[in-house]
Amino acid sequence: MKGPTLTSIRKSLYMGCLAILGVSSASGFEKIGFQGGTLMGYNYGQNGVGWPSFGRDPLGNPGRGGFYISQLRLQARIDFDSTFAGVATGNLLYADPQELYLEKRWGEYRVKAGKFRGAGLKSATGADEFQRTTVNPPRYARVWNHYKRLLNFRDFGIQVERDFLRGDLRNRFFVHNANGENVFNDEPSYPAGQNTQVLGLDYGLDWRISPYTVWGGHIGAVADREWDDFIGEHEGWKAGYWFKSNAVVDASLNHQLDMGRLHIFNEALIMLLRDLPNPSDSGATKNWGVSSLVRFEHSERWGSYFRYEFFDHTDGIYADDALHMFTLGAAWRPSPAAYPGLRVSTQYVRSYEEGFENTIPNDLFHCEMRMVF
Repeated sequence: MKGPTLTSIRKSLYMGCLAILGVSSASGFEKIGFQGGTLMGYNYGQNGVGWPSFGRDPLGNPGRGGFYISQLRLQARIDFDSTFAGVATGNLLYADPQELYLEKRWGEYRVKAGKFRGAGLKSATGADEFQRTTVNPPRYARVWNHYKRLLNFRDFGIQVERDFLRGDLRNRFFVHNANGENVFNDEPSYPAGQNTQVLGLDYGLDWRISPYTVWGGHIGAVADREWDDFIGEHEGWKAGYWFKSNAVVDASLNHQLDMGRLHIFNEALIMLLRDLPNPSDSGATKNWGVSSLVRFEHSERWGSYFRYEFFDHTDGIYADDALHMFTLGAAWRPSPAAYPGLRVSTQYVRSYEEGFENTIPNDLFHCEMRMVF
């Protein structure tokens, strides 16, 4: 007899969550709301292979691309009262429960627990897929997500938030699994699987210093060593030793300017990867990147944007491995009044290696429709 598949289990869990929310809605809670969304589009790219002669080989064009649907989202939110809420978000296309968490306020503090976007790199965890200006986050954000071992910029954990200066100074502290697993087994770790003795910490801050300007950043770390590395001879689990022995230490700084129709977002990230030692000094390999995104709303219906990225994922260990990436795009809203959640974005991305050489062509074209309903 064939057993249940992982997809069917996820689907059953997700549908069960929706059923619970539906039953709860009939029980007289303060408020329940649903929201849906769709992300679909077309992309085309050279994938690092030069263009062939069209006349000589019309069917040999190495470009790859096609139509896609990446999100078919349904979100439910229950406000049990004015201080306590539950949120369930799923991508129905893949039966993937993306987020499932509870949120509770105690005075000036707010606590989240479950699976959700926590504190971290702003261009990664700070912007939902339906809220991004560009089709994709910066390249370094996707690499950061890989080494922090999050689930599409989300993870299982608990976050404590506190605002100061009448809400202008926001603080968030996220304690999470950082191993890509939902750890529900009785043992500390499963021998045939990944280590579950993994701890991720991320502290994020956003400070609005004027009606137009926000400064922010984060610091974070991940430890995935055996517990023996932290206890015993080291006289207990000391934070100083932990930061020397963990797998990843990372930090970022960002600046946001919103002035009328002009919007600018600048960001810088640095990561120390101790799992990838630098062969020259046996220290950690450095990953670092910067980006600048400029967006201008020409009218209520359409706007344009430009993003520059620089990313060096080995900090000089290998020659010519850094990338300069240029993105030029536009967004169009066919009917802002009747369909405020509908937007069509098109963008072109050009990448250069160190020295601004394009020795491996990899031009990319995207056209994507986002609809929230």
